[in-house]
Amino acid sequence: MDDKMFDKRMELLDRSYKKMPVQTDASDIIKAIREERNTVKNPRPLIHWPYAASFFGVLLIGTVLALQLTMGGEKTDDGEGQNRQATEQSHQNETLQAEMEDAEALYDLRKTQAMERLGFNEATFSTTQLDKDAKGHLVYVESIPKRDYTLEEKLDWVDRGKDWVEESLRTPDMMIRSLKDGITMVEAEVWTKEFMEKQTNLLPIYEAKLNEYKESWEPHIKNGEINMKSLNAPQPYPGEFRKMLDGIMNNAVGLTYNEREDTLETSINFEYFNMISGNALPEVYVSYMKARQSSVLKAGEFTKGWKEAGDRLIMLEQLLKELPEDSAFRNEVSRDFDLLFHYFVNGGVDQPIFSGNGKLKPEVQEAYEYVAETYPSYETGGKVKEVLQELSESDYMKPDRWVQYTPVIISSETEDIYENQ
Repeated sequence: MDDKMFDKRMELLDRSYKKMPVQTDASDIIKAIREERNTVKNPRPLIHWPYAASFFGVLLIGTVLALQLTMGGEKTDDGEGQNRQATEQSHQNETLQAEMEDAEALYDLRKTQAMERLGFNEATFSTTQLDKDAKGHLVYVESIPKRDYTLEEKLDWVDRGKDWVEESLRTPDMMIRSLKDGITMVEAEVWTKEFMEKQTNLLPIYEAKLNEYKESWEPHIKNGEINMKSLNAPQPYPGEFRKMLDGIMNNAVGLTYNEREDTLETSINFEYFNMISGNALPEVYVSYMKARQSSVLKAGEFTKGWKEAGDRLIMLEQLLKELPEDSAFRNEVSRDFDLLFHYFVNGGVDQPIFSGNGKLKPEVQEAYEYVAETYPSYETGGKVKEVLQELSESDYMKPDRWVQYTPVIISSETEDIYENQ
């Protein structure tokens, strides 16, 4: 009860007391009753209504006041509770709103930093998966107030959202510089997966932007190759192109000139990558990235020579030996190995291993001999050696029972199949 209400009620009570008869003291009432008893002959006790009324009036006023105090107190308590609850809710909303504003500010800051590191303007950066992922996390943060969570849970999810925004906007160069010696295999695999996803998205964007500035890099093509030293030297380039070149170098992006297409192509510059990271990433994951970024097989044909295809087979076999048994990369590497080995020993419709007269092609024979002699301790090397031995028995001519797409290594099991046909 507030002071004004209490004073008002006390005033009303005082007025009530003043309206009552003067004789209101309980002892006076009792004394008067006794005196009247002694003067009346009739022994029957009589009720003296004026005094009784005064006495009952005191009791009635006390009862009313007690009820008013009780009822008024409860109403006041309810009001105070509601005010307190409203104040607390307002404070919670302000706290949550402040955290959400922090998330938006964090996005703006990290976005600006990422654009600078990549050398992209805002329009180009908005096409990257980095920005799309970060915006998606920010949209989720903005939806949190509508969710049926406690304040503590909402604040926790906002914090998580901020972490996701920051992680999404980490550029490849930031990731490379974060690598430290002693990284575990589990950590290395997670890092490699994220890094490859980001680079796989960024490289085509760089290629598209580079070819918009062909007049700027074309003078630096010498003998079918891009001269990186002269390209990166101070030149009167357009501002966007200059910034992009800095981003390319900082993020370990390598450039090669495709003479047939007359374009620049991008890839991971592993020399720069290892220099900046201090070779902190386990070699098996570096090898995985090398194999992942450049395929030697496309549409059933080798994109490079037969020897290079043989080297890739050995790399894939080595990866299968060194990757942890629970690695998520194993199935992918295993499929790549099986497919590449199939085309290496069988050839394909557009790239057969035998010439028109049935003779083993010289470049194929050379590649088989190279793999068998260079990698004798590898299972791949041993299998290719078996192929050579078998073909040497027919002077490297196509065997009479040779059928396209059947294994060159004719095992006893295969021989039994042919004998039963």
